[in-house]
Amino acid sequence: MMADWAETGTASNTGTLQRGLEVSGRPGENMAGFMALRGWRIVEAAGCWWHGVEGRFFMSVPYHLPQDPDAGELDEMLRSQRALGARFPSVNHPGLPSGLYVCRRKDYSFPCVHARQRSQVRRGLEAFTVRPVEQSELLRQGLRLNTDTMARQGRYDPEFGEPTRWGRLVKAVYGSPAVVAYGAFQEGRLVAYAITCRDSGWLHLMHQNSRTEDLQHFPNHALSFAVTRLAAEDAALEWISFGIHSLIDSVGLLDFKLKMGYEFVER
Repeated sequence: MMADWAETGTASNTGTLQRGLEVSGRPGENMAGFMALRGWRIVEAAGCWWHGVEGRFFMSVPYHLPQDPDAGELDEMLRSQRALGARFPSVNHPGLPSGLYVCRRKDYSFPCVHARQRSQVRRGLEAFTVRPVEQSELLRQGLRLNTDTMARQGRYDPEFGEPTRWGRLVKAVYGSPAVVAYGAFQEGRLVAYAITCRDSGWLHLMHQNSRTEDLQHFPNHALSFAVTRLAAEDAALEWISFGIHSLIDSVGLLDFKLKMGYEFVER
């Protein structure tokens, strides 16, 4: 349940994948720190971290952790930030149904992927090499992948579309030890990338973008599979998240996550 609180109430082409560092054992600190470096509005209040979103609202981090904030403290936070409301996962507060797409299988491999998706994963792994993305590669090539993806989804986010803001995001990725960008490459050309963040025993796949012209060769399938398998093999990680349920996610995107072996878990 996502509560709304208003102030008025196996393949050879996977390369060698590095793992991010679990910098802080405090839930939400890694993710909040990464967001702060990006210039996001970050507040610590009512027992957790919050980040600002469009429309003068705040969301709690990390996204997977249910919160039970004190009503008075939450109201004070909203007043001090001149915010209209807050969104957080809760089992005690009333709200709208919501949740995360997660994988918790330590034996993640091809059998975990939907039968119709396996051949696409294999074809993607044959066509692309999956490895960590260098900072210069993400900075120079990533903007094209961003604009392609946003055009397909019919949306625009200036953080991923404006060169200056994109540069700040890239700098934040490589300034955050718990954050790693993985990419699917073809002869040095970045075709798809995913930005991940480790936080309190979870790996969050926070952003994933790709070139439209290469989708026929399934770079997203290869990338998602390789990163998920790497995380599943990590004894320090208990869960992998492919993001919270969003109204802007298309049916095709949601179906992709489920067929890649993720399940929807209400929060």
